[in-house]
Amino acid sequence: MTAVDRTLTGGDLLAAAAAEVTSWPSIGASRARQVRWVAGEYSRALAHPDHPLDDEATVKQLYRYGNVEAYLQLAQSGALRVRAARNPDKRSDNSRQIRLDSLRQLVTACGAEKYAQLPAQPDPPAAPPVAPRPRSLLRAQLTELADAPGATADRLRMLAITAVVGDTGVRVGELCARTVEDLSPTLEELRVVRRPQGRSQAEAYVEVLALSGLSRAALRRWLPVRQALLARGTSVELWVSLLNNHIGGQATPAGTPLQPRGLGRAWTRAVEEANAEMAGEPDWRPLPTRMEQLRRGVQPTARRAPQVPDAEKAAELLDAVADRARELAAARAAEEGTTAELAARVGVRQAVTAAWAEGIEHAVQLSALTEAGLRDDAALTAAGWEPALLAAVDRALGWGRPSRAAAAD
Repeated sequence: MTAVDRTLTGGDLLAAAAAEVTSWPSIGASRARQVRWVAGEYSRALAHPDHPLDDEATVKQLYRYGNVEAYLQLAQSGALRVRAARNPDKRSDNSRQIRLDSLRQLVTACGAEKYAQLPAQPDPPAAPPVAPRPRSLLRAQLTELADAPGATADRLRMLAITAVVGDTGVRVGELCARTVEDLSPTLEELRVVRRPQGRSQAEAYVEVLALSGLSRAALRRWLPVRQALLARGTSVELWVSLLNNHIGGQATPAGTPLQPRGLGRAWTRAVEEANAEMAGEPDWRPLPTRMEQLRRGVQPTARRAPQVPDAEKAAELLDAVADRARELAAARAAEEGTTAELAARVGVRQAVTAAWAEGIEHAVQLSALTEAGLRDDAALTAAGWEPALLAAVDRALGWGRPSRAAAAD
């Protein structure tokens, strides 16, 4: 049941809806100002002779398409301004987008979704992409920030996100959907489900994208931070929140999976803080506040992968993992660090990577490695598994890796 009295009309209803929206914990100061601005503008539109409604407009009338469009046209013309504009001829699609975003929140506050018929939002203006040279400098700057004493969790997360996006060019939604299963055991590759945008009828497909040394180093630092944030329960999502928050009016703890909007806000906040802190440093170039600017222009190293493992091929690859693991276990039992043992490590890593790319789950591979004699973390690390990823798989399984279960028998 909505907190707004829907018997109110016109400006009173808009003001009550704005007060409700701005009371939500998820609404920041900037968005609150925008919502109040839009509610005030629409109230003034109801008094304008060119608008079809007046101050007696009901909740069922305010958000109908024609009435909203009339308000938007008046607003764009400058007829609803309280103060004269510096440049009255300037028009902005961004302003229309802000108005529509705010109207959608006012609709929600009024509980008027079934009555609302808002116009479609314009496509946001495309920001210029970050060119290769500035993108390289950006990565170096973020690494410097993350390596500073006392680097915060948001800096480490921002470095990992920046490095991964800079290598792969993934969209925000694609990034948020990634889990620990999408990281190769060696952290050298990332699996991404690509979903065509807009009205394309093309089907989704899977790509395996190469990760740079910077991405691997950044992920090694982020994964333990992620682990510490998961105070309770299990999680497979790669990117999680750093602080307690609210979603849909419900309290959510730190460690909650990041949603696209939350990731975008977190990125902007962290970038703005970094820009403010480093503004006086020589050669510092402000970081882009929109992740889209970083993504566009990236040409990743990619190869296609199956969406669903082929059963026959998966069985062959899993057999290869077990065979190479037995060879490594035997070489380690004889003497570690020999040429034979190092060659066995390479063989296992290649087999593990090929099985992962086919879509064989981490837990299945770890079971095969355990049965072949690689039972502890040192042995699994020799087989190519990153320790930080092993800990994340532990948490995702909820009880520990098969190696630990076997050791407890």
